[in-house]
Amino acid sequence: MKVDWDHLRFFLVLARAKTLTNAARLMGVEHSTVARRIQALEHNLGSTLFKREAQGYELTQEGLELMPRVEQMEQAFFQIERVNTPLQGRVRIGTPEGFGTAFLAKLLAKFSEQYPSLTIDLIPVSKTIKLSHREADIVISIDRPKTGPYIITRFSDYCLKLYASQDYLAQHTKIEKIEDLKQHRFVNYINDLVYSSELYCLERLPIELNACLRSSSIVAQQMAVSAGAGLAILPVFMARNQPELKQVLTEEIQFVHTFWMLTFADLKHEPRIKLVWDFLRQVAEQHQDTLMGPSQ
Repeated sequence: MKVDWDHLRFFLVLARAKTLTNAARLMGVEHSTVARRIQALEHNLGSTLFKREAQGYELTQEGLELMPRVEQMEQAFFQIERVNTPLQGRVRIGTPEGFGTAFLAKLLAKFSEQYPSLTIDLIPVSKTIKLSHREADIVISIDRPKTGPYIITRFSDYCLKLYASQDYLAQHTKIEKIEDLKQHRFVNYINDLVYSSELYCLERLPIELNACLRSSSIVAQQMAVSAGAGLAILPVFMARNQPELKQVLTEEIQFVHTFWMLTFADLKHEPRIKLVWDFLRQVAEQHQDTLMGPSQ
């Protein structure tokens, strides 16, 4: 019995993608081509590998038994491919604006040098990147999706603290306790443009404070604070390399949030996606001090 490896590749993709349409998109072919490949494989093996369910194509018992053996073949193929063929294609990474701009961009620059045939698209934006709309291949998010066909992992915790420029602090009333903040100016988000409740930090303080300057961009907020506009709650990883910034009420004001990393389950086994995913996991492990502080 002769089995075509290409048929087995289509088998793996359909098993993971669940629908002919999704499998066809991943393989760059028409959905009818996927169907023909599966039919040819089932004919060669003399087994029915899939059954149609409401949610898509599900493996039969014969398909479930075949799956781990084909995955072993896939891994062996990838190992040979990595040795002899440079990884090519594009990987699009969606991140919160501050994280992508102030933290990840410089690390991706070094990573990109190692894989010149791979194109990395970094999308650092002040909004939620919708993985469900295929806006990115890998998303780092401050909100954890509740449902969806995703692979989700906790990327890292990160710390936010209250900052002001040294010039601002020298020219204004001394801050020794939280009540003293009422006499000061603040930089914050624009309420109706906040895309996640996690961004409401200033509002969680036990006193009411009003911002004199607001922006939907955390990068703009950091630059405004550096220029002396007032105080703001900023991620430690953004403030730590700004020598003009100083932490205020370090012990009293601190927020710890979490970054989540996710991708579609049908993409996780793509070599280029796995490579970048593993790199990002390594980044999170190696830079805990940067993400959590201290910054001074």
